[in-house]
Amino acid sequence: MAPRTKPAPAPAVVAETASPQPAVQYLADPVTVAHTTPRTREDIAIRDAVRARLSVIEKAIMAFVDEKLREGFSPAEIHQLYAVELPILFGYHVEGSRIRPHYDAQIVERQA
Repeated sequence: MAPRTKPAPAPAVVAETASPQPAVQYLADPVTVAHTTPRTREDIAIRDAVRARLSVIEKAIMAFVDEKLREGFSPAEIHQLYAVELPILFGYHVEGSRIRPHYDAQIVERQA
């Protein structure tokens, strides 16, 4: 009989490393970018992403104001009681050919 040999060890499973997150880029002036005339395709994509994100924020603010008006608040009371907080910088990263914005607003009560 042939001598017994030890079975070969199973190959080590290599954990799949997550691909690094794309670098986030920042704009200090998203409103200005939204109103500029872009010169390149990348500038067009960035401008469109900024416009789309600002539009979402604007709609959320208007929905909040409409809700408060229905609750009986006057526009002056809404102005006195609430404020909108925005990030200082508009962040985005490029994912393939898409621009992924990172910019949200928050409605907060003003401090007395």
